[in-house]
Amino acid sequence: MKKNRIATRIKDKTGILKSKNRSEDLVVLREQYTLFVKNLKFLIATLTNKHTAMMNHSKARLEVAKAINSLTVDTPLFKCAGDIPATAVGTTDGGDSSEMVTPHQSNPQSYAAIHLQLHKKNKMYSDKYTEHILTYAKEWESILSTRIAKHLKQAEKLRVDLDHYSKKVEDMNKSMNKTMSKGKSINDSGVDKIKRNEQKLIQARQEYDRFVNDLCGFIEEIMDRGWKDLHPLLVKMAQFDSTLSNEEAILLKGSMSGVTEHLKGMGAKYPGLKPMGRLKELETWSLESLNKVNPASMRSESPLMIEQGGGGSARYLTSSASDASLGIHAGLGGGNDYPNDVPLGSGGGGGTDAYGRQMNREGSFASGGGADGGDGGSSN
Repeated sequence: MKKNRIATRIKDKTGILKSKNRSEDLVVLREQYTLFVKNLKFLIATLTNKHTAMMNHSKARLEVAKAINSLTVDTPLFKCAGDIPATAVGTTDGGDSSEMVTPHQSNPQSYAAIHLQLHKKNKMYSDKYTEHILTYAKEWESILSTRIAKHLKQAEKLRVDLDHYSKKVEDMNKSMNKTMSKGKSINDSGVDKIKRNEQKLIQARQEYDRFVNDLCGFIEEIMDRGWKDLHPLLVKMAQFDSTLSNEEAILLKGSMSGVTEHLKGMGAKYPGLKPMGRLKELETWSLESLNKVNPASMRSESPLMIEQGGGGSARYLTSSASDASLGIHAGLGGGNDYPNDVPLGSGGGGGTDAYGRQMNREGSFASGGGADGGDGGSSN
């Protein structure tokens, strides 16, 4: 039958009967172990916080990319700044991680597409981070806490048994001495009872000392050579940081440099672009001054910009003919804004306009709205 030794436990807890059998070595090691586990739990908390911050940062960068994509739709910046799938725009996490960026799958060519690709890689590595780093650290702490708690409970039980028999034998010896001091003899049953409890005391002390000695050795192993358990975790952490930073470098330093060069090169195609922007002009210039810089005739052509040819058909500086069919850009006019008798293009020969209509003209357009042998850029 299991004996709880409730009376002995209560006396020990209340201080009525202070245990004389408590191992001082175990007390010291238990305090050191408590600090060790506290540091291990702190490591797990910081790893968890890093994982959360990493994903929040990735999502924040994706939100910026989605905002850029929205602002560049139907503008000359779309191909190098936006151009991400609609499925990514409508979600908070970039859509399905298995869906590759289109149309530039292996080498995205726009600012938003690069960050979308980077976010999907971060989601993939986030799963690996959880599997190989967080799971290991949590399992390490769980194994230690579970096993140490179990062994400490067993050590306490053995100590209580030892205290019980120590006190019992002590009380029986006092009673026997008191009886003998009165000149009375101890009967055989009393002597046998004392011997039985003395034997139980010896056995309880042996069990407690042996178990506590092993437990102290185990706790020392955990703390003194715990670096062996940290080593594989640290290897995985270093590999993760190295791999992720390399992936980011490929996209941000590699692909993004192409986007940067493309954006810088737009100044030659659109002369009005300035490195410092035009916020000051927007703030201070009059409406008349702004209209003179960007007259209606220029705005109707922007951002297609018809390149002056040498007598052939006009060449539109856009990525596809579909842009022309959408009517210039950004809501500034559709294809139907041009009368049927006003040709679009340049050169003195025939050919077709942006809408596939047959053209027969002698005048030509210059990108600045002037005429090359005509009187202003449109001929009727």
